[in-house]
Formats: sequence, structure tokens, C-alpha cells
Amino acid sequence: MNDKPLSGKECILFARSISPSLGNKERRVTQFISNNYQELAKSTISEVALHLNVSEATITKVCKKLKCKGFYELKRAIELYVNGQKEDDQNDLDSEFTLEDSNEVILEKVLINAIVAVQDTLDIVDYAAFDKVSEIFRNKPEDNQIFLVGNGGSAILCEDFQHKLLKIGIFAHVYKDTHMQFMFTSLVKKGDIVLGISHTGATKNIVQILKLAQLQEARTISLTNYMNSPITEVSEVSLVSTAKNHPITGENAAARIVQLSILDALYTSLALKDSGESYKKLMLTSEAVKHYRE
Repeated sequence: MNDKPLSGKECILFARSISPSLGNKERRVTQFISNNYQELAKSTISEVALHLNVSEATITKVCKKLKCKGFYELKRAIELYVNGQKEDDQNDLDSEFTLEDSNEVILEKVLINAIVAVQDTLDIVDYAAFDKVSEIFRNKPEDNQIFLVGNGGSAILCEDFQHKLLKIGIFAHVYKDTHMQFMFTSLVKKGDIVLGISHTGATKNIVQILKLAQLQEARTISLTNYMNSPITEVSEVSLVSTAKNHPITGENAAARIVQLSILDALYTSLALKDSGESYKKLMLTSEAVKHYRE
């Protein structure tokens, strides 16, 4: 993201993204901004401070973290967003599930949440970071290795990315067992690439692995749903998605689709920008499994 003032929607998304990295009082403010933005657009700073039991100074501090000069600028940006919403966009940031939802409505809401998460991430995506990650992969010396690490659902993303890279002749290692992850990291050397995926950005073993890899001068990359989380502090470059939390599905479901798309974009960039070599390897790997698909 650049240094220009954020739009109202970007403020809401950014508040959601940085919330886990803040202290208790500032977190209350960011959660109010992301979950009650329509109420904020009608409130004064004194009313918000009283409602959240925080000082006006705390609110102002959060506003500045959202690249606003103060509460008035934040409120004005969100007012413009709220007033500019079309009727069809009312579910844009708050499509919640209820006990009365039919299966048809549940399916519709899950799909809408995924679409919104993709659109929201597009609003805050850091193109410079994506360019840098592409460059790191593209310029990796031939004798250096790629290590993809994640737990649970993030490990599945690692395996999917490993599969795509193999299609174009790029070999990557994935270990889901924590002991194997640390054993591999102990052998990481300068110039190797270590990509860590953590939805929260705070998964202890993933953060520690990137920290160790960084000490060994590996190129460290993270993919997470939260800016300014522990994993970003031990990464040379970070790619960030954004997905709103839902009590039933959590954030992981929608965020995983976004993160999968980001990795797909990285794979596509690598495949398109190597003078045709990737296409030749793609044809070879496709031919290798062709007869097993019939």
C-alpha cells in the first residue's frame, strides 16, 4: 500500500488486519471500526470513547495508525463509504449467518463471503511486495532450495503450491511434521527460500522457523491474514490477505481461498516470465500423467 490517505473501506479493512497486533484498548477501537463502522459514521469521538471505555487519545492514536490525521478524517472517509454503498452492497462487510438460514442461503453466504474476501484483499494488496516475492523466486540460484511450511489448513496450501511449482519444473519441499520442519530448517543455507504460511501470523513453530531461517541468511517470505503480526517481523517480505471473522466458519475458510489465489498468481507469474522454459516443462509434466486421466 502507498502513503496516500485510505478510503473508508480501506480503513475498515486495515483496522481489521492490524487488530490482533495491538494492545487491548487499541484493539477495542479497531474492532469497533471494522464491525460497527456504520455506527461510527454517526458518532462523535466522545461518544465512541465513552462506549468503548477508552480515552480520546487512544482513538486518535489508532486513527493515525490507519493513516488518518485524526478521528474527523477517519469518520469522514467512512461516511463517504457508507453513503456511497449501493443497496446490493449492504452485505459487503457483514454477511452473517443465522439459525433461520436455509441451505440455499448458507451456500449463498459462504460463496459471497469468499468473493468479498477476494475483493477486499484486492483493495489492500501490496503490489510491490508481490513483485519482490516473484523476483526472489525467479532469481533463486539453481543449487538453492525452496521450503514451504505451514500447519493444518496452511499446510494444505503449501502442498497445493508445491504441486503447481512442480508442473513447471520448480522443486519445493513441504513437511507438515513440526520435528521435520525444524530439522530441515537447521540445514537451510544462504539463498534458500523459506515461505511460511500462517493465517493468524502467530503460529509459534512457523514464526520460529522463519526466524531461524533469517539468521541463516535464507530469503524469508510470509503469507498471512494480518499485517504487523509476529510472522511479518521475521520475514523479508510479506503477502497479506484479509477476511472477516465469522463465528461458525471463522476467517480461515474465506482467507484460504484468497491465499490460494495469491499463490496461484505467483505461480502464473513464474510460468509466464521465463522465456518459454516453463511451458516446455508444463507440457512434459502434463504428458506424464495424461494416460492416468482417461
